[in-house]
Amino acid sequence: MAITSLLNLGGNTVYTPPKDIKLTDSNIPVRNTGNIVPADQSGQSTGIYYLPGLMNISTTGNEVVSRFVEQVEQQKVARTSDFARWDSQHEMLLNIDSMFATEEVLGSQDTISHFFDNWKILSMKPQDEESRQSVLDGADSLVQMLRGQREMLDSTSQALAEGVQESLVELNDKLQALVDVNARLASPESVGARSDLIQERNAIVHAISEKLDIETSINTREQMQVSTRSGFTLVDATSAYTLQLSEPSITSRLTPASSFDGTVSFEGRSSREVVLEITQGGAVGTGDVRFRASLDGKRSWLSDAEGNDLQFAVASNGTAPSVQKLAVTFNANSGLLAAGDTFAIIPKQHVTGFTPQGRVNLTPQTFFDGSDNELRITGGQIAGLMQLRDNKLGNYAEKLDDLASTIITAVNAVHAQGASTAVHSEISATNSVVNADVPLAGNSSGLATATSVSAGKMTLFATNAETGKPAPTTAYGIIDFSGVAPYVRDFDPTVHSLNNVRDAINSSLGQFGSATVENNTLHITAAENHTLSFGEDSSHLFAALGMNTFFAGTSAKNMEVHERVREDAAAINAGVVNNAGSVAVESNDTARSIGALKEASFSFSTPGEATKTVSAREYYSTLSAQAKDDATKALYKTQFNEALLLDLSRQNATIHGSNLDADISEMTRFQHSYKAAAKLITSAEDMMQVIAGMPN
Repeated sequence: MAITSLLNLGGNTVYTPPKDIKLTDSNIPVRNTGNIVPADQSGQSTGIYYLPGLMNISTTGNEVVSRFVEQVEQQKVARTSDFARWDSQHEMLLNIDSMFATEEVLGSQDTISHFFDNWKILSMKPQDEESRQSVLDGADSLVQMLRGQREMLDSTSQALAEGVQESLVELNDKLQALVDVNARLASPESVGARSDLIQERNAIVHAISEKLDIETSINTREQMQVSTRSGFTLVDATSAYTLQLSEPSITSRLTPASSFDGTVSFEGRSSREVVLEITQGGAVGTGDVRFRASLDGKRSWLSDAEGNDLQFAVASNGTAPSVQKLAVTFNANSGLLAAGDTFAIIPKQHVTGFTPQGRVNLTPQTFFDGSDNELRITGGQIAGLMQLRDNKLGNYAEKLDDLASTIITAVNAVHAQGASTAVHSEISATNSVVNADVPLAGNSSGLATATSVSAGKMTLFATNAETGKPAPTTAYGIIDFSGVAPYVRDFDPTVHSLNNVRDAINSSLGQFGSATVENNTLHITAAENHTLSFGEDSSHLFAALGMNTFFAGTSAKNMEVHERVREDAAAINAGVVNNAGSVAVESNDTARSIGALKEASFSFSTPGEATKTVSAREYYSTLSAQAKDDATKALYKTQFNEALLLDLSRQNATIHGSNLDADISEMTRFQHSYKAAAKLITSAEDMMQVIAGMPN
């Protein structure tokens, strides 16, 4: 080996510093705590100062590593929010899926089938007491299933709201803790504890990101500012802005042309926010005011079958038709509403941010296309729980209500035209209206079941209790509307109000019965020694009003077997009134028709989704399948984000040296390299001494 080569080898070995190994508590910090190591890069080098005997790093290398660490931290914060969102949902969705799956195992579809099958059996033996009891038992099972699932969804939603409340308390504490750390970082007395404070600050930021989706920035005084991704300021370095779970509320936004000085109130709860926009202004109390409604933040408006915006009329007393099952009332002493005035109803507990400028609604919102409202919270545990409550459980509840409503409407439409040997002396409707003076088919009537009503004939018989024969004036049972405006014989829901129905019944029954409207509800009473029997009703008005029906209620939440039927199985309508105005014992037309509904197809419509035309059993199956798909998706999203978060944590650990096994291996390798380099130096020194001692 040439002397020059030996000298170069020895020189390079001397000028190359060994690995800078620090004390254990600095080089391998906070094992398995999840805390973030301060960005002290004094031992991370990508360049070397060629100064003999010094161990240092290049400024360029430190800057590159620092930027890389910053990028990893930002990604980790964002991924933490995404992971927390889905992690907060997947276990609950698995429980909901289990509820539907368990019901399928126990026979939910069979529960629906058995209900209709029992009617088929009754049609074979219309007066058999055991068959009638089977119909009641099957109905009770159906009601218990649908109401039980609906109640579980409601109780789960309440539990989610309580979970959000707890998370908000923890979040507000963390936000204040971050303000305190910012203050200490800005203090000159904390210069020596800077690394510890940054470590504490980073840990707080990660705790906040578990609750919300956030973005961070640091000012020139090392103070961190935090906001949601949507831009709502949570910490402005020196102050924290709290978030709270607020009760249902309504906010108004009036146009410059409006002089409205009143308020708008509502009753009811819904998982969807509702925006009302005035389309025809005027004074409340004149009946001129009209509005339209949106369930997706004015992206679209509720429409009719032709695609036209539904127009809701405000009655002279200020009441309006229900929107998303919310009863709305306009209250004003004076002033005029103007087209364009909007009222945003939040009919649920919601997340509100408080700033010096006022309150901001931050409640997560999912549009009909599945996208998130980017102006609200979209990540973190709080968003996950709220989206689960409103978007998932709220949707399931709507579909259960739709299923129950469809079954109620279909069964009642047949049962209300039937008859039994247990006759009526008086009967009251179970469904009321908001305004008894407006056409029943219009939104202004407020009849919850108005969509099931159509134009047609209505028949009602008054029968002599002693002779069993129909009264002379009601021999054919037809209710004649010729005496009320617009003076047509048949009922027309687009022109006839509940008061018109009352007047037509009174005119048709004459002295043998009377009808009244009390508290916007129809009541019919037979004259002394007379009874009432219902016949054909192609308008389905009696069913919509809840008269002579099998079920009461309008949704899974309030569905029940009608009290009259539940207390007396003989009141189940298995047959129909014959041409003589009486009920034949062997009549089974009604039971047979209800039994046939098992295979009938119905139209099911949920806001934002295409209308489905399937049987009741098939619709329940699609609901169960949706719950399973949602649970599967949430589990996948959780695992996906967890894997990405783990990868980022590994990158972080590599940069900060928090992997003990890797650090020990690395130290051992450099220790061996150091020994080898020392031997090279010793060998080179010996060789140089030999060379120096060689004769010239």
